Amino acid sequence: MLYTRIRSEREKLGYTREKFAELLDVSVSYLAELERGKTGISVKLLMKVCTVLGLSADYILFGEERDEDRVLLDKFRRVDPKYLPLLNDTIANLLILSEHEE
Repeated sequence: MLYTRIRSEREKLGYTREKFAELLDVSVSYLAELERGKTGISVKLLMKVCTVLGLSADYILFGEERDEDRVLLDKFRRVDPKYLPLLNDTIANLLILSEHEE
C-alpha cells in the first residue's frame, strides 16, 4: 500500500514525521493521516513526496520500480534547476511527436 511505502521510506531516510511534513509543506497531523491511509494524496503532493524521498511515482503508487525509471530520475536530479523548464518543454514536445506517430 502506498501509505506504508511512504512511511517506510521516510523512516529509512531518518526523517521524523515533523521534518518530513515540513519538507512537504503540510501539517504533521495531515501527514499522520496520510501515512495511516485515512486521507488521499494529491498529484501535487505525490510529486513532492517523490522528490523528497527520491522515489518514482510508480514505486510509491504500485510498489514496483523499473530500472529505467531510476536511471532517468537520477539524470533529472543532476540537471541544473535553471534548465528544468527547457527539459520539461523538450519532454512535452517528444510526447506530442510520439502521439502523432501513432
